[in-house]
Amino acid sequence: MEIETKQRKTIGSVIKAIEIINYIAESEHEMGATEISEGLGYGVSATYHLLNTLKESNFITQNERTKKYQLSLKLWQLGMKAFSQNNLGTALRQFLVRLKKETGETANLTVLDRKSIVYIAQEESDKLIKMFTKTGATAPLHCTASGKIFLAYMDEIKRDEILKGYVMTKFTDNTITTKKQLFNELKEIREKGYGFDVEERDDDVSCVAAPVFGANGEVLACISISGPHTRFTEANKLKWTEIILQVSKDASAFLNNEK
Repeated sequence: MEIETKQRKTIGSVIKAIEIINYIAESEHEMGATEISEGLGYGVSATYHLLNTLKESNFITQNERTKKYQLSLKLWQLGMKAFSQNNLGTALRQFLVRLKKETGETANLTVLDRKSIVYIAQEESDKLIKMFTKTGATAPLHCTASGKIFLAYMDEIKRDEILKGYVMTKFTDNTITTKKQLFNELKEIREKGYGFDVEERDDDVSCVAAPVFGANGEVLACISISGPHTRFTEANKLKWTEIILQVSKDASAFLNNEK
């Protein structure tokens, strides 16, 4: 069956197959054919045919004992290839260049990796005194602007899981060391859309970050600028937050193919 929408033709069975893959992906356990058909509102017979096709194509696997389905390693392999072909650092490089040009400070791109952030791309400031971090370096969540962004926009269950047993190491006099302090700041970040690190990881170093959103509203990455604390004047902070909010908004739109 073909479905025509806005002069574009799509194949209904392919769409249903993709929806089945997404449905299984969102589950925390193996799923049976009946469970899938009821969850998606498909007929049982059609669901079986789609599952068999996906199984033969090696996109899903079936537990021989329970007869239930889960995603295959082939999808993981495809995901890794997609990552290498659409690396966020490469895709968003233009926005780091723009951010550095408009603020004069070092622009960073970070992603979340369990209980840390990872720097995956950077555009260094042209100024003599500047901040820089090696690509691949990690940093804690509680004392970095990007780390706090990820925590602020995370669902409560995932955040509680990450913070369970998390040690808020004190690096400077400004480091947040209690959950109460942290949660108060996370609430403020959600309200404003950006977050600061004011000499919280290193003395004399400050940072401001904003989120880059994916299609489902999840934070895929954070864009930030870092530099000597002395340059983070009230006037500069006001100007830079406006710039970084616009750049992160444009980066999100770019990733989601919005006009």
